[in-house]
Amino acid sequence: MKVTQALKGSSWKTKALVILAGFYLLYVLLGFFVAPGLVRDNARDALAELTGREVVISEVKINPLALSATVNGFAINDEQTQVLLGFNQLYVNFEVSSLFRWRWHFKQIGVEGLNVRAQRNPGSVFNFDDIIAHMETQQADSDPKVEPVSDAESSLPNISVDELSLSHGELRYTEATGKEPHQLILPVAFTVTNFSTVAKGEDQNGYAIHLDGPEGGAFDWNGHFAFSPFLAHGHLSIEKVDLVSLAKLAEGEVRFTVPSGELDLQTDYLFSTEQGPRVMVNNGELTLRDLQIQKPGEQAPSVEVPALTVTGISVDSAKKEIQLPNVALEQPQVNAVLAEDGLDLATLFLPVDPQEAEQRKQDVKEKAQEAAERIAEAETVWVTRLDNLAIEGNTLRLTDRTLNPAQTMTLTDGGLTLSNLIIGEEATFTWQGKATLQEQGSLTHSGEGQLAPLSISAKGALTALPLAPLSPWLEREAPLKMTSGQLSVDLQSTVKGDTPDITVNGSAGVINLNLQEGGRPLIKVNKGQVKNVSLATATQQVRVGEILLTGIDMLHRVDAQGRDVASRIQAGMPAPASSGGSPSASSSSKPWQVTVDKLRLVGSQVRHEDLSLSPHFRIGLYQLAGTVSNLDTRSGRTANVNLSAQVDRYAPFSVKGRLSSEPFSTDMQVSLHNYEMTSLSPYTGLYLGYLVEKGQLGVDTEVSVEKNHLNSAADILADQFYLGEKVASENAVRAPVKLGLSVLRSRSGEITLPVKMSGDLDDPSFSVSGMILKVLTNIVVKAATAPFSVLAGLAGGENLETIAFEPGSAQAGVQTTGSLQALAKVLTEKPHLHIGLVGTTNAEDRAAIAGRAIAEDVAGDDWLGIDAAVQEKKWRRKLIRRYESGSDRDVETLISAPLPEDDEQRDSLLARSAWDAMLATEIELVDQEQLIALARLRSQNAKARLVKQFNIEPSRLYLSDAKVDGAVSGLTLTLEK
Repeated sequence: MKVTQALKGSSWKTKALVILAGFYLLYVLLGFFVAPGLVRDNARDALAELTGREVVISEVKINPLALSATVNGFAINDEQTQVLLGFNQLYVNFEVSSLFRWRWHFKQIGVEGLNVRAQRNPGSVFNFDDIIAHMETQQADSDPKVEPVSDAESSLPNISVDELSLSHGELRYTEATGKEPHQLILPVAFTVTNFSTVAKGEDQNGYAIHLDGPEGGAFDWNGHFAFSPFLAHGHLSIEKVDLVSLAKLAEGEVRFTVPSGELDLQTDYLFSTEQGPRVMVNNGELTLRDLQIQKPGEQAPSVEVPALTVTGISVDSAKKEIQLPNVALEQPQVNAVLAEDGLDLATLFLPVDPQEAEQRKQDVKEKAQEAAERIAEAETVWVTRLDNLAIEGNTLRLTDRTLNPAQTMTLTDGGLTLSNLIIGEEATFTWQGKATLQEQGSLTHSGEGQLAPLSISAKGALTALPLAPLSPWLEREAPLKMTSGQLSVDLQSTVKGDTPDITVNGSAGVINLNLQEGGRPLIKVNKGQVKNVSLATATQQVRVGEILLTGIDMLHRVDAQGRDVASRIQAGMPAPASSGGSPSASSSSKPWQVTVDKLRLVGSQVRHEDLSLSPHFRIGLYQLAGTVSNLDTRSGRTANVNLSAQVDRYAPFSVKGRLSSEPFSTDMQVSLHNYEMTSLSPYTGLYLGYLVEKGQLGVDTEVSVEKNHLNSAADILADQFYLGEKVASENAVRAPVKLGLSVLRSRSGEITLPVKMSGDLDDPSFSVSGMILKVLTNIVVKAATAPFSVLAGLAGGENLETIAFEPGSAQAGVQTTGSLQALAKVLTEKPHLHIGLVGTTNAEDRAAIAGRAIAEDVAGDDWLGIDAAVQEKKWRRKLIRRYESGSDRDVETLISAPLPEDDEQRDSLLARSAWDAMLATEIELVDQEQLIALARLRSQNAKARLVKQFNIEPSRLYLSDAKVDGAVSGLTLTLEK
């Protein structure tokens, strides 16, 4: 009451003071005790409604006297990470002076213990996706009409903060897409001093951000920024950041781990929006140390980078330029693995999920194609300049696990320097490098060029590359093996244009090459050189100045099953993959033109052995030398062939002539002399049934092929060719081949055969070797089975298989003597022949003996023959009387037709009929012994005449058993084996 009364009695000033004190007291009470709860509850509910999550605010403190507020224990909860966003304390100190500065001014805004936790789950679903979806739903439901905002209204409010800070913060990211979750925890802190949304100057908006790496290292970002327009510049520093923990976050996105690696990055930067967004980076320096990229399950890292340094990095987004003045890479190692699914390096950066991996490959392919097109058209969006690249001591290992066992190719001691490479502008770059292949081969390369338009010139040299380590790849494709050899190559090449057009010039050589087939020698090359090679893709031409092959040793072997080298190689090759479609475009494209000016052979040998024969057959061309010049695949071009050798080291052999590949045609002369035929025993045993006792072979052949038709004329000379031991063979001809050879053999022991052949090479059944064998066999068989037809040439064309005698006579008449003389000539020319003389009689001899018996009875020695007898009356009467007395029949009964009225004609007819009747009767009475005696006498007389008159050795003439009722009246000749 006293206070009230005192107040009523006081002056207005006192009353005003009291009222102000009351309001102040109320302000203090509301600020300290009422407002914190209201702010806490309303803020929690509003944020919960906004996010759709449970929001926790432990405490809100407001100091109305200091114009400060403190929020403790703020968190947006999360079922997966417990907390999505939270902090321990937020402190805001507002300055009353803002009322006089016409801006919102804060002395301090500080956050302590900021905690941000993000997690990515399978399917790339993040733990905050539901918040975004909830907010989008709220916005769609409210559907506010957005009014255009003027530039003045859109400008930033005037806010300034003396100190803006974050301390003891933590950024936590969990990658939970893989089998096991991985976390990245980054402590973070930053300070911003003299922050202002409107003020400018070097002393305004300074900031410093610091993050500690997960396993050491630090991230420092400091500088200044300003608004309206926005401008930021400063320095970024990353030191000793461990890449192992960072890489774990990408385990589901890539197929490798990072066992070690450390990153340093220093750079100055500038970001400005004054004339559009612009980013500039200057004085950048990047360093990678001890980086390893390893594929799970592999012992060695796929990539090792001990040290990578990039200095002087600059980027200007306005000019769209990137400059890399110096890049240095020391002792990098790449260990690539080729498996059935491809090269592992190509798949390391693909997602583990197969579908995602396939999609990423497609995306990369499309982007690479677009980039290649832009480079080719010099329309790249950015220009990238690489002034100097230096790589020292690099190692590349390629392990091919498609082979069993796996094989590794190595490139070591590599080095490369590259200068002035610019992508996006016309500029000439240069490079040079070196390496060692398979620990022995020395590789050097250098060149220059530009990317747009594409134009590159290069030189390369490879020396002493060992070929044996490459053999497993050859063995996979064919049953061949390289056990030794070294390759050297020296090339110059150019690549130009969009296609591009490629030219290559140079030479190559190989030494001590040893190629085996089935574990046995196939080809050895002491030294091979290919000189003055030129290749041009634009004209599809290849030209070789000279191919020089020295010391070739080639063995062609037919195995016991009759398979030659080509058949075995083809059988041992994998089946070709089915194309499953129409022929490729290359099959219908223009063929390449290949020209070889000269192919030269020196000191070489080609051997052949056939193990399917018994005994085995072996033959060889030794000291093989010569040239093949002007080889050309173009139509109408002719090559010249001139080769010589010694068969089995003693028999001269040569091939000379011309050869055209398109269309295929040839004219060749092949010559062989003094070849010992005992080597042919495997073939004579197989096809003739005898081994060769002795003999020498000579062949002179002319072979021509036109329009795929072969014609051949050969003169074959077999000197002193004799067969020896008989061998069993199902393929041998069934004929007396020794006899046939005797027929063919001359007086001097030579067999000369002119052989002609003709055939269609398009005929699948045609075989040159088969045709030769067939012709020769036919000749020998004919000589054996029809020898006298073969000997007819020596006998003046007369077939001496039979020699005719006068019927009933054993005396050699004129004709018979002529035939015996022809036979003597053959025997003189063929002194090794022995002839069998077979005396032979036939029906004519029976008639002659019978007629002679009638004649003696009728006329004795006066008989002149039946034709003369019917002309004389007395002989006609005697013939008629003999018939009638002997047959007891009238002669006229022999004639059924009317008799002539003329007596002489009638008697002649009756006498002739009587003769015929008596002759028929008398023939039946001829004694067999008479015929045998006649046949024997004929052979005896013939032998006597040959021996005495024609001086033939009696030992060469054999009298064989007589033959009665044969095909000839005289002699049948046989060749004695």
